[in-house]
Amino acid sequence: MELPFGPDAYAANLALLARDIQAQGLSAAILFDPENIYWLTGYRSIGYFTFQCLAVTAEGGITMVSRQVNHAVATGNRNIGRFVAVDDVSDPIEVLARFLQDSLPSGGIGLETSSGYLSVAGYKQLHARLGARLADWQGPIEQARTIKTPEQLAFMRQAADAAVAGIDAAVRAVAVGATENDLAAAMLHGATKAGSEYTRVPLVAAGRASGVCFTTWQRRELKRGDLVFLEAAANINRYHAMISRNCVVGRATDRQRHLAGTVIAALDSAIEAIRPGVTSAQVDQACRAVFERAGLGRYFDHRTAYGIGIGFPPNWAEGRFLALRPDDPTVLQPGMTFHLVPSLFMPEGGFMASESVAVSEDGCEVLTHYPRELLEIDA
Repeated sequence: MELPFGPDAYAANLALLARDIQAQGLSAAILFDPENIYWLTGYRSIGYFTFQCLAVTAEGGITMVSRQVNHAVATGNRNIGRFVAVDDVSDPIEVLARFLQDSLPSGGIGLETSSGYLSVAGYKQLHARLGARLADWQGPIEQARTIKTPEQLAFMRQAADAAVAGIDAAVRAVAVGATENDLAAAMLHGATKAGSEYTRVPLVAAGRASGVCFTTWQRRELKRGDLVFLEAAANINRYHAMISRNCVVGRATDRQRHLAGTVIAALDSAIEAIRPGVTSAQVDQACRAVFERAGLGRYFDHRTAYGIGIGFPPNWAEGRFLALRPDDPTVLQPGMTFHLVPSLFMPEGGFMASESVAVSEDGCEVLTHYPRELLEIDA
């Protein structure tokens, strides 16, 4: 299988992991999170919705335990030394337990217990078989993922261009009588044609539905005066970028211009605040202050940004371990990447202007390039 990085990059990743396993006195660690598995090996398959895990020994051996249908993808990856198949009549946890008992007869085993892909039932079952040998383990992967390499940033710049192509295609599809589905189809087509691989569904909502966070297209027909919320994403080699904008079908009202302008001012403020050495909380405050001054603070009820990079649907974020939010002391460093998401989701509609950005050596690099304005569509 073609891998996005050369052998040296994966060897360095594996060495980092092996050192951590040894330092914690374990014989192996088990990875369940598909993003972490990808970071370590470059393994990608849509089969992550069923059982899969990666066993990494203290000596650097890598074994995948997964469904038989993933055999070809796994064995075609030069970084995976062994594949243990789970057929469709076997219990995958039992297969994993037998493998660990046979291949690792002694020593502690770290489990990536923060992963949503290890169920409570699966953990209990493993614990019943292996008992005191199991230990909570998170390892250094997510910390390493917070700083993107030049090669990873190059993929994200390409993803940003594809996301912009997607949102531009959706904007061009806005018209009286068009449906949200028409816009979503245009967005997906535009981003995919520009090079994006499969990703989480984009967000498209019109009229009052635009004011409901995380809703998406549902065949609603666009009418003159409708506010339209669009959020596009794309990825190159699983490295993501996103962008969102608002449109009005026809002419915007003064109220819509005011709310959209406030969101854009908050976005501008966050971008201006980002630079090495400032904290997550400081950037969040710079963004949040714009809403507070406008008397709209109660509607901005989430973080200013979440980390982005590797993602598998339905996730395109790295916000679990990196974000811009209140009271967060994390110090920004070059190579950190974020999706800035200042927004106002209100009964009258949803307003959001977002950009994907990277912390540069001397400030902030905006990866997505598209008119930063409320788009009034003469339709």
